Amino acid sequence: MYDQIFADMKERMAPVVSLAETNKKALETLANLQKESMTEVVNASVEQFKEMAQVKDPQVALEKQVQFYKALEAQMTNTAEKSIAAITEAKEAFVAVVEESAKKTAEEVEAAVKKAAQVK
Repeated sequence: MYDQIFADMKERMAPVVSLAETNKKALETLANLQKESMTEVVNASVEQFKEMAQVKDPQVALEKQVQFYKALEAQMTNTAEKSIAAITEAKEAFVAVVEESAKKTAEEVEAAVKKAAQVK
Protein backbone atom coordinates (compact mmCIF):
# COMPACT_ATOMS: atom_id res chain seq x y z
CA MET A 1 0.00 0.00 0.00
CA TYR A 2 2.76 2.44 0.96
CA ASP A 3 4.66 1.52 -2.19
CA GLN A 4 1.64 2.49 -4.27
CA ILE A 5 1.27 5.80 -2.41
CA PHE A 6 4.94 6.64 -2.93
CA ALA A 7 4.80 5.62 -6.59
CA ASP A 8 1.70 7.75 -7.08
CA MET A 9 3.33 10.70 -5.31
CA LYS A 10 6.49 10.31 -7.39
CA GLU A 11 4.42 10.28 -10.58
CA ARG A 12 2.47 13.37 -9.53
CA MET A 13 5.65 15.25 -8.60
CA ALA A 14 7.37 14.45 -11.92
CA PRO A 15 6.16 17.69 -13.58
CA VAL A 16 7.51 19.75 -10.67
CA VAL A 17 10.86 18.00 -10.90
CA SER A 18 10.89 18.57 -14.66
CA LEU A 19 10.18 22.28 -14.18
CA ALA A 20 12.95 22.54 -11.60
CA GLU A 21 15.41 20.88 -13.97
CA THR A 22 14.34 23.23 -16.77
CA ASN A 23 14.84 26.25 -14.52
CA LYS A 24 18.21 24.95 -13.36
CA LYS A 25 19.37 24.44 -16.94
CA ALA A 26 18.17 27.90 -18.00
CA LEU A 27 19.85 29.60 -15.04
CA GLU A 28 23.11 27.75 -15.67
CA THR A 29 23.01 28.80 -19.32
CA LEU A 30 22.30 32.43 -18.41
CA ALA A 31 25.03 32.46 -15.78
CA ASN A 32 27.56 31.04 -18.24
CA LEU A 33 26.56 33.58 -20.87
CA GLN A 34 27.02 36.41 -18.39
CA LYS A 35 30.37 35.06 -17.23
CA GLU A 36 31.63 34.70 -20.80
CA SER A 37 30.32 38.13 -21.72
CA MET A 38 31.96 39.84 -18.77
CA THR A 39 35.25 38.05 -19.46
CA GLU A 40 35.17 39.21 -23.07
CA VAL A 41 34.32 42.79 -22.04
CA VAL A 42 37.14 42.93 -19.51
CA ASN A 43 39.66 41.44 -21.94
CA ALA A 44 38.57 43.79 -24.72
CA SER A 45 38.76 46.75 -22.35
CA VAL A 46 42.30 45.85 -21.30
CA GLU A 47 43.34 45.52 -24.94
CA GLN A 48 41.66 48.83 -25.75
CA PHE A 49 43.47 50.52 -22.87
CA LYS A 50 46.81 49.17 -24.09
CA GLU A 51 46.14 50.38 -27.62
CA MET A 52 44.93 53.79 -26.48
CA ALA A 53 48.05 54.26 -24.35
CA GLN A 54 50.19 54.05 -27.49
CA VAL A 55 48.07 56.32 -29.70
CA LYS A 56 49.39 59.85 -30.26
CA ASP A 57 46.91 61.12 -32.85
CA PRO A 58 43.46 62.16 -31.51
CA GLN A 59 41.76 61.12 -34.75
CA VAL A 60 43.22 57.61 -34.51
CA ALA A 61 42.15 57.47 -30.86
CA LEU A 62 38.60 58.43 -31.82
CA GLU A 63 38.52 55.77 -34.56
CA LYS A 64 39.78 53.12 -32.17
CA GLN A 65 37.14 54.07 -29.62
CA VAL A 66 34.39 53.87 -32.25
CA GLN A 67 35.66 50.43 -33.34
CA PHE A 68 35.78 49.31 -29.72
CA TYR A 69 32.21 50.40 -29.02
CA LYS A 70 30.90 48.81 -32.21
CA ALA A 71 32.58 45.52 -31.29
CA LEU A 72 31.23 45.83 -27.76
CA GLU A 73 27.72 46.47 -29.09
CA ALA A 74 27.93 43.42 -31.36
CA GLN A 75 29.10 41.25 -28.47
CA MET A 76 26.32 42.50 -26.19
CA THR A 77 23.73 41.92 -28.92
CA ASN A 78 25.00 38.37 -29.38
CA THR A 79 24.82 37.71 -25.64
CA ALA A 80 21.30 39.15 -25.47
CA GLU A 81 20.16 36.95 -28.36
CA LYS A 82 21.59 33.84 -26.70
CA SER A 83 19.93 34.82 -23.40
CA ILE A 84 16.57 35.29 -25.09
CA ALA A 85 16.95 31.91 -26.80
CA ALA A 86 17.66 30.23 -23.45
CA ILE A 87 14.67 31.92 -21.82
CA THR A 88 12.42 31.01 -24.75
CA GLU A 89 13.54 27.40 -24.58
CA ALA A 90 12.78 27.29 -20.86
CA LYS A 91 9.37 28.89 -21.43
CA GLU A 92 8.49 26.36 -24.11
CA ALA A 93 9.53 23.49 -21.84
CA PHE A 94 7.49 25.01 -19.00
CA VAL A 95 4.39 25.37 -21.20
CA ALA A 96 4.75 21.79 -22.46
CA VAL A 97 4.95 20.40 -18.92
CA VAL A 98 1.98 22.47 -17.71
CA GLU A 99 -0.13 21.51 -20.72
CA GLU A 100 0.69 17.82 -20.33
CA SER A 101 -0.03 17.98 -16.61
CA ALA A 102 -3.35 19.76 -17.20
CA LYS A 103 -4.33 17.21 -19.85
CA LYS A 104 -3.48 14.31 -17.54
CA THR A 105 -5.40 15.90 -14.66
CA ALA A 106 -8.43 16.48 -16.88
CA GLU A 107 -8.35 12.83 -17.96
CA GLU A 108 -8.14 11.68 -14.34
CA VAL A 109 -11.05 13.91 -13.32
CA GLU A 110 -13.12 12.68 -16.26
CA ALA A 111 -12.37 9.06 -15.34
CA ALA A 112 -13.30 9.72 -11.71
CA VAL A 113 -16.59 11.35 -12.76
CA LYS A 114 -17.44 8.40 -15.00
CA LYS A 115 -16.58 5.98 -12.21
CA ALA A 116 -18.73 7.93 -9.74
CA ALA A 117 -21.61 7.96 -12.22
CA GLN A 118 -21.37 4.19 -12.65
CA VAL A 119 -21.44 3.63 -8.88
CA LYS A 120 -24.78 5.46 -8.54
